[in-house]
Amino acid sequence: MRELFDISKIIFERPEEWEDVTPGEKRKFFFLLNRRFAIQFPLQANALQHLKINQVAVMDFWQHFMRKKYKETPYWMYTKGVKKAKETKEKKTKVSENTIIEYCKFYKKDKKSVYDALEFYNKDMVKELKLFEKLMK
Repeated sequence: MRELFDISKIIFERPEEWEDVTPGEKRKFFFLLNRRFAIQFPLQANALQHLKINQVAVMDFWQHFMRKKYKETPYWMYTKGVKKAKETKEKKTKVSENTIIEYCKFYKKDKKSVYDALEFYNKDMVKELKLFEKLMK
């Protein structure tokens, strides 16, 4: 059984194997791939997302459409997941998510405000959060 990245490799880099992909696999990955393709082609993806649409035919369309545009897998297919983005953000701020949550509870602030402060006033906010973390212990 093929996985998502196997199918995307077949779409972009191994078109001769597309005939071997079963209709069940095409239906299985329809939603995920349509969502990925929407990053670069939002109008087409929106037009092809109706509930009663033939998912196998849509996947055949995407494969044909993408082969005309790309000869290898494009960079935008590999977007960071939520977990990776969160880890990167934590490394950048040098403050744990748990500390931010406790800070928000204690001062009755929403997390978005704290993240905005971290973005615009990074040094000051990190200093304040580190002090808060020290006081918590």
